Amino acid sequence: MNFSQPLSLNYDASRWQPSPAAGVWRYPLERQQVESGHVTSLVRFEPDSHFPEHLHPLGEEFWVLEGTFSDENGDYPAGSYVRHPPGSRHGSFTREGCVIFVKLNQFDEDDDMWLKVLPEQRLWITGGQGYRRLPLHHHGGVHTSVLHFPDGGAFPSCCYRHGLEILVLEGELLEGDVPAKQEQAGEASKGTAHYPGLSWLRFPPGSQPQLQAGPDTRLWVRTGHLGAVTAD
Repeated sequence: MNFSQPLSLNYDASRWQPSPAAGVWRYPLERQQVESGHVTSLVRFEPDSHFPEHLHPLGEEFWVLEGTFSDENGDYPAGSYVRHPPGSRHGSFTREGCVIFVKLNQFDEDDDMWLKVLPEQRLWITGGQGYRRLPLHHHGGVHTSVLHFPDGGAFPSCCYRHGLEILVLEGELLEGDVPAKQEQAGEASKGTAHYPGLSWLRFPPGSQPQLQAGPDTRLWVRTGHLGAVTAD
């Protein structure tokens, strides 16, 4: 929870922990308190499991990584993005099993938009920097999106001023000085950190990391959200 320091976590399958609900597992990334407060995690639901109705004092958002996640409002297949505003509540379940990336209690109080972006509703924007962008949400200078690098390439350096958070959805991300030949091949050299799928990174305001995406890499990205955040 020290937001003034950079943090990177490669995926490690041994870090899954049981939740209070049978068949539901958690993989903690950020956690202010055991069962409340600011939380970022992966959550895995076994088939036919459910989590009881619960309150989101400062909101909840999730991206479905695998399977289909469901609640009383509908079904959300892989590639769905959903936001529940502060004060909302729901119960959740799955029939076939699923894995989601979820962030709890991190909204501004006036960020009260209900939002559901299903795979068939996604509108990608193609720019001139070698990647595509899927805008998901923005509020008060905070932007959430997915970036897709079909052929790999440099992560845009414009996004670091007020903090940066990345989850590697697919492919790989490299940090460090990557020679052009290795960059095109998506290879890591000595002194270059390598982040495969489900790795998570967080950079404080003012950071200037050298990030390169490998071919066919997709990244969940949030920017602008750490400028006013202090550590506990």
